[in-house]
Formats: sequence, C-alpha cells, structure tokens
Amino acid sequence: MAGVYSTERNYPGFVAFDLETTGMGNAMITEIGAVKVQFGEVIDRFDALVDPGEPIPYFITELTGITNEMVRGQPEISQVLPRFLTFAEDLPLVAHNAPFDASFLRREAAKLGIVVENPIVDTLRLARRVFPRLPSYKLTFLTDYFDIRHDHAHRASSDAEAAAKLYLMMREV
Repeated sequence: MAGVYSTERNYPGFVAFDLETTGMGNAMITEIGAVKVQFGEVIDRFDALVDPGEPIPYFITELTGITNEMVRGQPEISQVLPRFLTFAEDLPLVAHNAPFDASFLRREAAKLGIVVENPIVDTLRLARRVFPRLPSYKLTFLTDYFDIRHDHAHRASSDAEAAAKLYLMMREV
C-alpha cells in the first residue's frame, strides 16, 4: 500500500471500507464492507461475509453479531479480496483507524501476490487533527457527536458508510 495514511488531499472519488475480523494480530477477516463515493454521493456498495477458516471467538460475535454459522460456507478471503480490490479500482481507500484495516488488507493481498497501491486516508487521524479537543475519537462517538447515521456499529458496511460520511463532513471543515 503506497504512502503514508494521508489526510492531505481531497479526492472527488474514494472507497470507504471496513473489515471485521476474528480479533487482533494474526486474526482472520470475517467481513468486508465498502461504499464507493463520487462527488459526495454513494454510487456503489460492496459487502461480503468471509469464511475465516477458524472459529469466531464469543466476544467477537457479541461485538459484531457475526456468528460461525453466518460465515460457514461463505467464500474464503482468497476469493473475496480480489473482488473487493476490483471494486476499489485505484481510488483512495478511506477507513477509520486505517492502519488496523490496512494491515489485514496488505497481509491477505501479499499472500495472493497482490500489491495494493491505493492511497490510504485515515479518518481517525484526520479527526484528531481537525477536532483536537474531543473526548473520544471512536467511530461510534464521532457519529453520535456529529449526528451521522450509523445503524449497525461493528458491521463492516455500516462502519464503512459512517466513515465515508465522517470523511465528507471533515473535508468541509
């Protein structure tokens, strides 16, 4: 993935994305959600459950609502990731706490021999810079604080759409 987690440029188009995983570190991806935005409007969506090839811990199911039964029989990441990257094209990728999501994306892409060169925009880093005195920078706090609709926290598509709206709002500040 090229470059630093950029917050400097305003792009007319981008893909906001989020990953759900079985945990931290060497955990596996269980869901990819994304929205493609052009000139401030969502023009397309990507949502896929992924069979992680390992059990989902109870606390992750409690957090995300994603169960072992939901991912059983779903495609593996080796099938889903190329579809996501085709969806994203060469557009910038926007995520809240982008280093976390990008690390999983890079790791899984590398296993497939893919180099992801999309610029990365981190809404967490940007929020800290644009609003330096907020008590929290969690996505759920920011969406509540700025009255951004966020119906299903910790589900990839909902978090991706919330990050897109947050990014669009911060670009106007």
